[in-house]
Amino acid sequence: MHRHKRLGVAAVSCILVVVVLCLLTVSAPAAPLPASGYATQEIRYHHAPHAEHLNARGALLPREDQRKDAWSIYEQEEWDYFLYLPLVFKRYDPLAPWTGDARFGFGVSENPVEQYNVSLLHADWYINFGFRADPPSLPGLEFVQTIRLCEPDLGLLFGGNCWAPRTCGTDYSPSQAAIVDYATAQPGTLWLIGNEPDAPGQDCITPGRYAEMYHELYYIIKGADSSAKVAIGGVVQGTPLRLEYLDMILDEYQAIYDGMIPVDVWNVHAFILREEKDSWGCQIPPGIEAEEGMPYTLSDHDNMTIFAEQIVRFRQWMRDRGERNKPLVVTEYGILLSRYHDYPPGFDEPRVEDFMLATFDYFLSATSTSYGYPGDGNRLVQAWCWFSLDDSHFEGYESYSHLFDSETKQITPLGIAYGNYSASLP
Repeated sequence: MHRHKRLGVAAVSCILVVVVLCLLTVSAPAAPLPASGYATQEIRYHHAPHAEHLNARGALLPREDQRKDAWSIYEQEEWDYFLYLPLVFKRYDPLAPWTGDARFGFGVSENPVEQYNVSLLHADWYINFGFRADPPSLPGLEFVQTIRLCEPDLGLLFGGNCWAPRTCGTDYSPSQAAIVDYATAQPGTLWLIGNEPDAPGQDCITPGRYAEMYHELYYIIKGADSSAKVAIGGVVQGTPLRLEYLDMILDEYQAIYDGMIPVDVWNVHAFILREEKDSWGCQIPPGIEAEEGMPYTLSDHDNMTIFAEQIVRFRQWMRDRGERNKPLVVTEYGILLSRYHDYPPGFDEPRVEDFMLATFDYFLSATSTSYGYPGDGNRLVQAWCWFSLDDSHFEGYESYSHLFDSETKQITPLGIAYGNYSASLP
């Protein structure tokens, strides 16, 4: 399903506003969602602390005005503050162990990327949720490869856990030969191993099998290109249930190969979706016996407090497993719901735009001296990928997260807002 995580600064004074991160909130879908669908939640973004700093049509206000009431969160466990700092350089620290310099990305869903004038976005990288042997040469844009996985015969077994019985000609796509050919010809490429292996509607792989496939693919890629960067497949969101799934992968890998799984770049998706059997949202990961995880509601879908909480949780999880000194990329996130969900007004164009620009602010400024990435100024996230470039009818519902119109090929108001923001940075 092409749709689809952390910060701090040294102690400040007691006058900092303490914001308690919430994991709950929500209401029932306003329109029925397919059982396989993803969905969203309560507190609309325009109620978030710094929403007023963003023009609803995407033209940015002066930077100094955007930063006047930066918000902070006090973490009980760490006694560590994080807050919105002045916007930083768009490019990576050259000393960071990252072969590219990309931050702003987008996911291509409907048509080949070359059908759009994506230079208007001033983006740095993109994905198409799969493999492409001959991606076009687009000035300033890096292409990130995704290897898709398949585990047959899981079937419609909740706890089992895929949406339909599957037969797989191979365990992964593309073939080993295609991977080797591309890796040899394009050294330094970032490879994603799987797309949402925790999701019943996506790659849907049990933890033990994922550990085996990852091991095989990691060494195939590294054998062809030692400079390649390999990232784990992004789970749908940084919730405790999804981190349990990742822990099971790490445990399986340790048991089979007697070591820590070798990840160059950590990867997570950043949706806010209900985790419950036989419900809308992202269900329960395969291999986990549970009825429910986070009971998010539709209106939580663009809740910036929950969004930040998930990023923080994932970065803390990385630190606790000795992986703090690795980059973190968010390879898919956005608004999947439509104007028909959580109405009125639903997830209309201004609401989607407010959320997108708020996430850009967050990604560029969220840091932590405790669990941020030292190679990038202790920032929590090194790169992010908005969903999507051109999907205007996610799972049959009209939505407003697309940057270009898939039929006219023209940039949308959201795409203009994206481009204005990215172009305004150093």
